[in-house]
Amino acid sequence: MSDVVAHPGHAVKARRKEQGWSRAELADRAALDPRVVQLVELGEWNEHEALGRLDAVLAQAEAGVPDPRLAAPRPTPEQRIDAPLGGDDA
Repeated sequence: MSDVVAHPGHAVKARRKEQGWSRAELADRAALDPRVVQLVELGEWNEHEALGRLDAVLAQAEAGVPDPRLAAPRPTPEQRIDAPLGGDDA
């Protein structure tokens, strides 16, 4: 048995394949960019919100929820495009 610890992406990939989903389909269901799924599976992305979204949609599918999908995350005030720009009192 190997002493190498598998990163969470290995499990995400295995679970995705068990569902018969492509990376793009999993990304769509989790409301994420497909590149994020790829990076997670490669062990190059470990941001908690993305991992949680992938786990949530996969868990729903594994529990038998038909067509599981998550709503897109709401932007923070700093991410909103209609937020006022700082430092400009015009």
